[in-house]
Amino acid sequence: MEETRTSITDNKDTGTARQGSWLRRVFAQLRVKLTLPYVFLALVVAFAAAYLITYLLTSTLNERFKTALLDAGKTAADAVVYIEQEQLAAWRLIAYTEGFAEAVAEGDGDTAGLLSSPLIVNERLDCLEVLDGEGSALLAMHHQPDGGPTDYTFTPDAGYYEWDIVQKVLNGEVDQAGDKYADLVETERGWVFYTAGPVKHERQVVGVLLVGTYLDNLARRLHDVALAHVSVYGEDGQVRATTLAPDEREVLALEKAAYRSYLADQEQWVRQRNVQVAGRGYAQVFGAFEARHGHDLGVLSVAMPLSFVTDTQHPTREYLLVLFGIATAMILLVGALLAGAVVRRVRHLATATKRVARGDLTTQVELRGYDEVASLAGDFNRMVVQLREGRTYRDLLGLTSSPAVAERLRESVDKGQLRLDAQLTIATVLFCDIRGFTRLSEDREPEYVIRLLNEYMRGIVKVIRDHNGIVNKFVGDAALAFFGVLPEIHSSEESARDATSAGLAMLDYLAEFNRQRSEQNEEPLRIGIGVNTGPVVAGTVGSEERLEYTILGDTVNVAQRLSDLNKEYPNHNIFISVETFHRLGKDSRDSAMHLGEISVKGRAAPVDVYALAKE
Repeated sequence: MEETRTSITDNKDTGTARQGSWLRRVFAQLRVKLTLPYVFLALVVAFAAAYLITYLLTSTLNERFKTALLDAGKTAADAVVYIEQEQLAAWRLIAYTEGFAEAVAEGDGDTAGLLSSPLIVNERLDCLEVLDGEGSALLAMHHQPDGGPTDYTFTPDAGYYEWDIVQKVLNGEVDQAGDKYADLVETERGWVFYTAGPVKHERQVVGVLLVGTYLDNLARRLHDVALAHVSVYGEDGQVRATTLAPDEREVLALEKAAYRSYLADQEQWVRQRNVQVAGRGYAQVFGAFEARHGHDLGVLSVAMPLSFVTDTQHPTREYLLVLFGIATAMILLVGALLAGAVVRRVRHLATATKRVARGDLTTQVELRGYDEVASLAGDFNRMVVQLREGRTYRDLLGLTSSPAVAERLRESVDKGQLRLDAQLTIATVLFCDIRGFTRLSEDREPEYVIRLLNEYMRGIVKVIRDHNGIVNKFVGDAALAFFGVLPEIHSSEESARDATSAGLAMLDYLAEFNRQRSEQNEEPLRIGIGVNTGPVVAGTVGSEERLEYTILGDTVNVAQRLSDLNKEYPNHNIFISVETFHRLGKDSRDSAMHLGEISVKGRAAPVDVYALAKE
């Protein structure tokens, strides 16, 4: 028994000795002795740097956040004045329409409606009321919130005469800003921001004209302008309209004392309040919702998420500490594992080879050093690039069904004449777009819309390919094609003729397509075609996961804008630029009609345009 105890004790002593011997061997290594002091010093510097950088970063972000919040508040307040000016302009446009005042004086609401309704629809205003001299409604138009541009109801509200804004106008009150007033009025459809003024006939007030915007729509407009959430408060501190939390208005409500204090500081926009909405924190600043006559109609607030700062403050410090800590630890790891570096690089290369074998052509191996392994990694990367370019060749060649063009493109790529990275060349661009497709498809089932587009595009693509064109992309119901990217294959004159011939052939195809639709009692389609010749940048764009051969430049943009011109020139469908016109044959030029220089959207200089007709 005593011998057994002695044996166990000896084993324990032996294990402890071996453990101590292993630690001594580790710390006895010279690389550990040299590395550990620098690792400790690096950790100290890393922690100090992380704290300092985080402090400076969050301080800067906090100041920028406050500045952005205040700027948003001032922008929203200015936008209120701008919207009121829009309503005043619409008011004047209606009130001074010939015959309108006479109709109001005679109590003829029908005539007043005929004169004013087109104007109110064109101005896209929500509400229009025309009252007689007693404050009774002659005409009421209220836009349906979810309706189209012309969807209005014509049921008047009750009690117009009791509105303060109506009484001021009927009583002939005039303030420093004039005889027109603005106010927030609660109606049967919710709160409305109204502008009202007198309708005068023979210098007598014969009625009241009110134009208005739903407060919810106004808040959304302010949100778009200020790039911040907007809320409007009434005298009771309750939210009348908001883009921040429409379903949690009670959370945003103000105490009456706070409401009054915010109005007292309205010129500063410095009073800030933090709120929690839907589990997210926001900062609000407040100012006056004020019309031009200086009367405070309520309190206006803008809000931005606090996460802009708070999500950065504490986590950033922790992330920096972790990052610096990992970087410091890597110093030790690199020294300790230097002997296995070559093995790891070979393993990485083997793993990358397996990924390529599975079809992942985005794989690249990091190049390190100048040894044989680095040379092998470089050869591997070049092999993957060649495989990826081969796939791009297939994408490019698959865009055209012309064997001759496909073969010439392949030869040009191999010879370096057509580069897939980027090159500047002269090409002709064709852009084709269906007119009124949104209206045509809005009441249709998705399956019908997709089927219609596929049937239409199938013929369009065939026409383009038959004329040596390449279909570059589809954008909704529009198609973009180009001709003659490579001058060695087609000259600029040939590409211009191919493109215009394709446009004319597309109209022939559309005529047959529409004939078949008419037999099915379907509405015919109409397209606009724009053709432009000029310099383009051609090459592959995208990411390693998805590359696309495409063309870019002002030539493409002009072709797209030209396709829209048949909205203004409904008797024509094909519009070509003067650069394309000069490259056409005499017969084609003789059949073209010169429309002159036309300003197009997105371009400062006008474009000299011709409309092309069939010979």
